[in-house]
Amino acid sequence: MKTNKFISFLKKPVVVLGIAATAMLGACENKGEDILDPILPEPDGQALNESFTEQLNERKETFAFDVAEGGSWSSKSGTSTLSIPAEGLVDANGEPVTGSVDVTFIEIFGRADMLLGNKPTMGQMGDGTRATLISGGEFYIEVKQDGEAVFMKENMGYQLQVKTDSLDMDMRIFGNANEDCETADCDVVWEEEKNRGLEAVGQGADGTGGGQHAGTYYAFLNDFGWTNLDKWYSSDLPKTTVFVDVPEGYDDTNCAVYLSYDGEPAALARFDTYFPEDELFSEHYGMMPIGIDVHFIVVSIVDDEYHYAIQSATTTEDHVEVVDALMPTTESELTQLINDLP
Repeated sequence: MKTNKFISFLKKPVVVLGIAATAMLGACENKGEDILDPILPEPDGQALNESFTEQLNERKETFAFDVAEGGSWSSKSGTSTLSIPAEGLVDANGEPVTGSVDVTFIEIFGRADMLLGNKPTMGQMGDGTRATLISGGEFYIEVKQDGEAVFMKENMGYQLQVKTDSLDMDMRIFGNANEDCETADCDVVWEEEKNRGLEAVGQGADGTGGGQHAGTYYAFLNDFGWTNLDKWYSSDLPKTTVFVDVPEGYDDTNCAVYLSYDGEPAALARFDTYFPEDELFSEHYGMMPIGIDVHFIVVSIVDDEYHYAIQSATTTEDHVEVVDALMPTTESELTQLINDLP
């Protein structure tokens, strides 16, 4: 594989230097105390996954409504309004649902919330490759009765309104293509839903909008679960594959590696592939533009405490970002650091 050959080539000098250094050390007479091996961190992958779930749980909002009357509800932020029509729900057997139902709602805006909840903006293209999306908001909607999921009737839908101060007519609806993803904390695969309508209405005098300014997105949806309002990140620059070399002791079981694009606060890529033979993370699709300013972000949990690394870089051909160490931090500090990125 070309990628692996390139990586191995990069790492050979490191191996040679390591062997030479070991030989030199072995030739020296140890007249003092035994040299102790450095104590490596013990990152906790389970704790990291639990933190993702906890972050999403903290963002959950709930309300109830009677199916016969339908329900309309706005989020605490006032940004999102959900409207479900009367007599529009059925159970898993297709039978009409009556009485009261419970709704769970999550809204996510911005890089910090995306990262802490592990909901990056990576969309699946028609050929199966994944590329970065710019999000107008990620939303989770769950409707249950007595703990059992209910669904919209066939040929019926509901509406999600999302206010924005940067209306973009190129936004589209993306749903979750991962059929095994049935809970808020599952691994979402964003895929454009071309059969679902999104209307962008500006606050201009004619109400039609245009360009980027304040307005409202009206999303017409049929299924519950995860929904994302997005457009594809676009660049005419040549593309490359990017790799990240994390410190010893870290791998895909106990840390997560992300990339933020300078100037795009609503975009967050995740390096979703790990090559154990080379100990490198990669986005591996070769879709990263060369010559753009970015920040690499590595997150883990060690001894019940967030550890992180944030490094600025300008992408180069076959870019390999080396992360030397992760530093301890608090959730609030990490949130601020990510939100402060350009």
